[in-house]
Amino acid sequence: MKQTLKKTFWQLILIYSILIVAIALGFMWKFSLQFHIFAIVISILGITLIETHENWENDEKPLNKKVHYALFALAILLIFSLRAIPYLNQSIPLGYDTGIYKYGIEHGLANLDHWIIKGGLEPGFLYLMNSISLIFSTQVILTWLLILFCVILGLGVYLVIKEFSDRDTALIGMLIYAFSIIQYKTFEYLYYKNILGMILILFSIYFLRKYEKTYLKKHLLGFIIAGGLIGAVHRPSFYIFGLSYFFYAFISPYNFENKEYDKTKFLRNLIMGAAMIAIALLFYIGKFWPAATNMFGPVIQGFVQTGESPGTFINFMDYQFNSLFYLPFAFLGLFYFVRKKELNILVLWVLINLAIVYFQFFFFNRMIIFLDLALVIMASFGISVILKNKKKSGAIVLCILLLSGGIFAFKEANNSKPLINEQELETIKHFNQTPENSFAMSTSSIYSPWVLGYSERRTIAPGLFDYNNHSKSEWELFWTSQNITEIKSFMKAYGKPIYIFIGQKQKDNLAQFDECFERFYNESNNTLYAYNC
Repeated sequence: MKQTLKKTFWQLILIYSILIVAIALGFMWKFSLQFHIFAIVISILGITLIETHENWENDEKPLNKKVHYALFALAILLIFSLRAIPYLNQSIPLGYDTGIYKYGIEHGLANLDHWIIKGGLEPGFLYLMNSISLIFSTQVILTWLLILFCVILGLGVYLVIKEFSDRDTALIGMLIYAFSIIQYKTFEYLYYKNILGMILILFSIYFLRKYEKTYLKKHLLGFIIAGGLIGAVHRPSFYIFGLSYFFYAFISPYNFENKEYDKTKFLRNLIMGAAMIAIALLFYIGKFWPAATNMFGPVIQGFVQTGESPGTFINFMDYQFNSLFYLPFAFLGLFYFVRKKELNILVLWVLINLAIVYFQFFFFNRMIIFLDLALVIMASFGISVILKNKKKSGAIVLCILLLSGGIFAFKEANNSKPLINEQELETIKHFNQTPENSFAMSTSSIYSPWVLGYSERRTIAPGLFDYNNHSKSEWELFWTSQNITEIKSFMKAYGKPIYIFIGQKQKDNLAQFDECFERFYNESNNTLYAYNC
């Protein structure tokens, strides 16, 4: 029976690989079949390949060192070059939050706006960026340095997997990370803090694993410091890492073979957790304290009223179809650890993330980023399982699926474009020619972060930042009003001088009121108005 299931697995994985190539080449639509169900069926059949003893059948020698290092260098090159493609012919940073990060890097610590203090940008991130800005320009930080951090994240994937398995499995994980559409989209959306948070998560897990092997103090300190810095740099990262470690702290002292519970280890785990929390809180003492506390309410509410706090990112259905080339291996890797009865922090990371995303708890769409990274790591173990069972057949399947992943990733990179064009950004920069004490107003959420970052003026934007004095319904009236009296009443809430940006992607409802709104600058249907009434 077992041999029959094994043969079925190899037949299905070959069919699956061919179908994924067909999708990558555009011969099939990725939503035409329930591939995620197909992937789960394959991974369940793959359980028959897992052996519990140490010396698996056909377990051959590792890759030659030169080959390994060549592929390692290739993985780094792929991570870097795919993210460099959008900047080959233009220099505007990708992502919606670009202007927010630009403002934070240049003015965050100096101005300490209320929206920043409440958690718009974490103190650890601001201190780090403030230090880096002494060496690099903001433009470099938002583009090429972010790409470098993505490479470091890939190195973190390699180091973590290597500690849990071997260097060849780690290399596979790094190659999968290079082609992960979700990790690329994290870069494309310019989720800077997410990327830094995941780097710290991986290095914290790395040091934890090293400490549990060696019990050296340097590894213990590395784990605690990296874990504490997660909270200082990105609170959602600390939220998911904290949950994973919380359950690990209680579960890891239990020995499944002897059915004994190590109370000393449990106490040590609690002390390490408390130390990490203490380090994180050090960054919030004082002015940043509201940022440390205002997440509790939304998180608790997110567990009670599910589906109401998604966070900005793709949804779970899109995620499944953007991870097709490694999805069956990710589940197989998870089953591998379950079969071994090894409930380590990586497994808990997957299970907790999966529960948050599937049941739509707090920030569930944004947590897809963490879930994907955890499943990328799991996929490396799943592929290792099939390589140890049949090295040649497994290598062929791996190459086919990596090729498919490469095609997907190249298409995504080639289609990546900034959210605004040069004419729009140039018009926004003309706020610099207005009086220094003036306000810059954006009437559209499309442009609000860009006006904040590039206007060098106090920014008024719908529902954002510190100077907005109107509710959503009042903004809606302003956007649609044909009555100059209503417009004047709205504008009266703000001081003068005030200049308003209208971009080419939005409707210009101000041109009709030329007695109050004078064109200060115009370029390619992008206009700066001076309010004169």
